[in-house]
Amino acid sequence: MELQLKRVKTEEEIKALCEIAERVWHLTYDELVPKGQVEYMLEKFQSPHAVKEQMSALNYRYYMMVLNGENAGFVGFSPRYEGREEMFLSKVYLLPEFRGQGAVKAAFALVEEETRKEGLSKIRLTVNKGNFHAVQVYEHYGFRTVEKVKTDIGSGFVMDDFIMVKEL
Repeated sequence: MELQLKRVKTEEEIKALCEIAERVWHLTYDELVPKGQVEYMLEKFQSPHAVKEQMSALNYRYYMMVLNGENAGFVGFSPRYEGREEMFLSKVYLLPEFRGQGAVKAAFALVEEETRKEGLSKIRLTVNKGNFHAVQVYEHYGFRTVEKVKTDIGSGFVMDDFIMVKEL
C-alpha cells in the first residue's frame, strides 16, 4: 500500500476534494441534520469557491490523502484561525472504502507536525454531537471535549457541535 499526503493547489485538486466532501457529508450527515442542510453546508463550506476563499483569505491548508494512486480523503487545517494561538483542524474526511489503511493516522501526524512548525501547542476542532464515529476517532487520537456549541450558519440551519482539543 502506498500512501501520500499531497498539498491541494490546483483547480482540479480542489474539485476532487469537493467531490469527496459531498460524498462523505451525505453519508455522514443526511441522518443527522434537517433536509437541505447538507446541500447548504456543502455550498457554504466545501464548494470550489468556498475552498479557494479559505485557502487565500484564511490560510487554510488542504492535503489530499492518496492511497495507491486514488484520492481517498483529505484534511484541512488553519494555523491561528480567528486569531487563536492554536491550529484549527477544520476537516478530516475519508471515504469509507479506504478506512483502516493508515490514512487518518498519517493526516493527524501531518497536522501535529505543522502545528509544531507554527510554534503552536494546541489543536482545536468542532464535530457534530451525533457523529459518534468521528468523536471516537478524535478521542482515540488524544482529543478531549472542552465545550458544546450551537452555531447559527444561516438560512435557519444550526450546527450542534462539540469542541475538542488536543494539547501537544
